[in-house]
Amino acid sequence: MKRHLGDGERVGIHGEFGIGLLSFWSLGDELRMISAGRGGKLLEMHLKRGKKTYNVRPVRGHLATGGTRVVVGPLLESTRNIVTGDKLVRYLSAELRDRIRNTGVKVRILDNVSRKDLVVTPLEFEGERIEVGQKLPTRHGDLLVELYFREELGGADSGVAICKDGTRVLKDITELDHFQRSPWSDGRLEGVLDFAALTLAPGTRQGIVPDEKLDEFIRAVETLEGPLQEAISQRENAESDRASRQILKQVHKAFVSALRELPSNEYLFFDIPEAKRSLAAGLPEAKSGEDDGITVALSETDLVDQATMEPEASPDLLPRELGPLATVRITPRHPRRKPGETCTLLATPRDQHGQRVLDAVQYSWRIAEGEGRLIDIEADRCGVICENVGESVVEVTATQGEYSATDRVTAKFLNNAPEGDKDTSKGLPSYRLEPEHGKSWRSRYDARPNEIIINSAHRDFLSSKGTAAKHRRYIGKLYAKEVVLINFPHESPAEVMERLVEITLRTEDVL
Repeated sequence: MKRHLGDGERVGIHGEFGIGLLSFWSLGDELRMISAGRGGKLLEMHLKRGKKTYNVRPVRGHLATGGTRVVVGPLLESTRNIVTGDKLVRYLSAELRDRIRNTGVKVRILDNVSRKDLVVTPLEFEGERIEVGQKLPTRHGDLLVELYFREELGGADSGVAICKDGTRVLKDITELDHFQRSPWSDGRLEGVLDFAALTLAPGTRQGIVPDEKLDEFIRAVETLEGPLQEAISQRENAESDRASRQILKQVHKAFVSALRELPSNEYLFFDIPEAKRSLAAGLPEAKSGEDDGITVALSETDLVDQATMEPEASPDLLPRELGPLATVRITPRHPRRKPGETCTLLATPRDQHGQRVLDAVQYSWRIAEGEGRLIDIEADRCGVICENVGESVVEVTATQGEYSATDRVTAKFLNNAPEGDKDTSKGLPSYRLEPEHGKSWRSRYDARPNEIIINSAHRDFLSSKGTAAKHRRYIGKLYAKEVVLINFPHESPAEVMERLVEITLRTEDVL
C-alpha cells in the first residue's frame, strides 16, 4: 500500500517492506494488532510465529486511548531478560529522539515485571554544542546538523548518528567507509545528521542505498569537516590550558619531591631549589628569586642589572644613610656552561636596606663542593671552570670590618648547555598539547620555551582520558620519560631505563 503513495503522501511515513512488523518473531509466539477501520469499527490482525498467513477479524469494544494496540506474547524464554523497561527507554530515547521532540508525542512504558512506570525522553547529548550551522541546503532537501564536542573520549554509545526524518538509520557515521577518518573517528564528536532524502536499503532499516542522494549527503557533510577541525582545535587548546592548571601542578609536586630525593649531581638539568636558610650571617631567609621549580628564573642580565643598579629614590624626605654590610649575593644564580668553559661570577654586597655597599669590602672565594676550580679572581669577580660534566658549588664571603656575609651558587657543567654567557636557569618544564593525527610519537621536549609537547591525538593519550587518575598517570609517565632523556642524553638504553624506573618509583604515589 505504501509503495503506491505519492511523494507528498509519503512525507513522515516510515517503513515499506513490513520487516518491522514481522520482527515480532524474535520476541514472542503471536502478534495481535487492533486498530479502527472505516466507521470506527475495530479490526484485529492475528499473526503466528513461523506462519506465512494472517487473519483479520472484527472485534467488539473500543480503544480508550485511540490509535493502535499491539500485543506480542507469550514472550520467548530467550527474550524475557532482554526486553526490560529500562532497556526499552534507553533504546527508544536514541532511536526516536527527534521524532519524539518534533511531534511532542509522549511514550510511556509500564513495566509490570519490575513495577516501573517510565517515560521515554529524547536523548540529550552531554558535550558542548558546536555551532557549524543547523541546516545545510542540498538539491534533495536540507541536511539538519546537531553536533557536540566531548571533553572525554566517547564510549560505546557515542558517535554521530545518521537519521532519516528523525529516526536513526545508522548508529555511527563511521559505518560508512567514506567517513572512517578524522574528525568523525576520533571519538570526540557526538550528535545527529538528519537527511530525509536518504533511501533505506530493502529488507532492513539499518542501511542506506548508495545512490545520488547518498552522494549529496556525503558532499554536504564534507563541507563541515574544515569548521569542525578548527572548532575541535580551539577546544583542545582550551583543554590544554585547563590541564596545565590542574594536572601540571600535581605532576610538578611529584617531581620536585622526587628530584630532591635523588643525587643533585646526577640530575643536573633542572634547578630544584632546596628549602635552606640564607647563609648571610644574622639575617632572615633571603629572597633569592627561586621558586618551586615550576617557572624559569631571571636571566643573568636581569640579575646583574639588579646587582649593579643604584637604589631607587627613597620615599623619605632625606635619603637613607648607607649602612654596614648585611648581605652578599652572587650572580648569575643558575649558571650553566659546557665542560671546559669558564663561568664568570659577580658578588654584590648590600646593607640592610638593599643599598649597595661600595667601601672597604674584602672577598674570599672558594669551591665548597664539586670538582671545579677557581680562576681569574679579582675582588668581587671570579671564574669557575670544570673539565667534566658535573656541578661546582662556589662560595663567597664578604667582609667589612666586623661584619661579614656569605652566599653560594651552584654552577652546572652540561654537554647540552646553551651557547653564550647567560643564566639559563630552568625549573621543571610545563607542557602543552599538540594534536598530530596518525603520528607515532607521544611526547618531545622543546628547550626554548622549556615545554614538553604531548601528542593529544595519539591513541594512548585518548585512551588515558577514560578517568582523571589514569590520564594524570599517563602525563606523569611522559614527564618522567622526558626528564630522564634530558638529563641523560648519552647514556645507554639500559641505563636510561634504570633511571626511568628510579623516577617513576618516586612519583607514582603522588600521581
